[in-house]
Amino acid sequence: MVQHPHILLANWRKFGLFMLLAFFIWQLGAPQARATTWDICQAGGCDFSDIQTAVNDPQVKNNDILTFPTNREIYAPFTVTNKTLTIQGNNTIIDATSMGVSAVTINNGSETVTISNFTVQGGSSSIGAGILLDSGNLVLTSSTVISNTASSSGGALYVASSGSVVTLTSVNMESNTAGANGGAIYNNGTINAQTLTLADNDATDGAGLYNNGTATVETLSTIQRNEASNDGGGVFNTLNGNLTLNNDDVSTNLAVNGAAVFNEGILNTNGTDFGSGNVASQTGGGLYNSGTATLVNSAVVQNEGATGAGIYNSGTLTATNSTLSRNDGANGAGLYNNGGTATLNNVTIHLTIGTSLFANNGTVTVGNSILSSVSGQVTCGKSGSGALQSNGYNLAKDQSCTFLTAAGDLQGLDPGLIGINSPAGGAAYHAPKLTSPVIDAGNPAEIGSNSTACLAADQRGLARPQSNRCDIGAVEIVVYRQFVSIVLK
Repeated sequence: MVQHPHILLANWRKFGLFMLLAFFIWQLGAPQARATTWDICQAGGCDFSDIQTAVNDPQVKNNDILTFPTNREIYAPFTVTNKTLTIQGNNTIIDATSMGVSAVTINNGSETVTISNFTVQGGSSSIGAGILLDSGNLVLTSSTVISNTASSSGGALYVASSGSVVTLTSVNMESNTAGANGGAIYNNGTINAQTLTLADNDATDGAGLYNNGTATVETLSTIQRNEASNDGGGVFNTLNGNLTLNNDDVSTNLAVNGAAVFNEGILNTNGTDFGSGNVASQTGGGLYNSGTATLVNSAVVQNEGATGAGIYNSGTLTATNSTLSRNDGANGAGLYNNGGTATLNNVTIHLTIGTSLFANNGTVTVGNSILSSVSGQVTCGKSGSGALQSNGYNLAKDQSCTFLTAAGDLQGLDPGLIGINSPAGGAAYHAPKLTSPVIDAGNPAEIGSNSTACLAADQRGLARPQSNRCDIGAVEIVVYRQFVSIVLK
């Protein structure tokens, strides 16, 4: 009997569904490829006695794991090519001293190498003396990269490819040197770093980090005691660079310009301290900006420089909920604007040893902000075609800020602030005293309703307002309310 075409089609559909279900069940039951763990040790009894032999062995496949049962063994430099591997050290040392090569080289296409609990030292090469990431991705955890020397760039780490992604967690890079750029790190790719330490590194530019790609450095990372013979003692962010610093400390770095950070590209900060102790022999002890910089909930404190000891700006600068304090220099020690555009809202510039705000060409606009130099120093100044503008509700310690004529502006009043507070895990700030004239003197407009209104929270994340209306400056006074029980008889 000939079946109707519709019946044939229905049967084929049932058969196809049956085959798909059978294939799925077979897949569930099929043995899955599992990573193999290989031991490496020098005393014998392990799968391998050196790293390079293990990496090259055809039995060691993608996603396999190399472990080291013996603590603090020292191994020769090695190269990984086109393999995804996890290399789990045991305080293991890679020592390339006097060999004239990078300690670790990774030529890995799109593969990823994960390295943990290692010390990488003694590398000497043109680029990437400690670790040369030529291609591929790198995850580096709980490791130290120390005393490596690159004649050109990337003393500790060189990221060559724009397609490479590097993750750094609890990594310490110290006492590395580059003849040109990136005493510790030279980056062309993407770096995501947490609890990273860049210390005591040297280079011509960007002694700590030279960023020509995208870099996010956060979670209590420290960049300190690095020295550039030219620019960017802590960090040099190039015209192509996109840099984010969150909850970091950038301190005691040295350079000619931009001792803490030299920025030509895009810079975003949140909760970051630029200081103390960054020293620029010329400009920008805390920050040199010729690019686009946005500072949020951050502090530029106790830096030195001949011009713009706190911030030197010739680009576009936006600072909100931020504090500039005790910066020391001859010209515009707080903020020196040289042809750029700067916008400040809820900013405190206090105890400046020099002029707090100086415009030499370009425009600076301030609102809800405190401007205060130490006694005997002029608070505001300008030259050339420099313009200072007010969005209202500012307070200046003396009468030099003649542009403060908008609604709510106050001149000739001491701001009445408490000394600097440097909390763990946050940026430094000055809180108002109970008698401070900045209390309830901020813009009365609805919080966050427009670009000139007070921000919804202060530098510490405390909600505004704490009283009748917001306070001028980066920090609200904390209002404690005591409730007393009343018993009626």
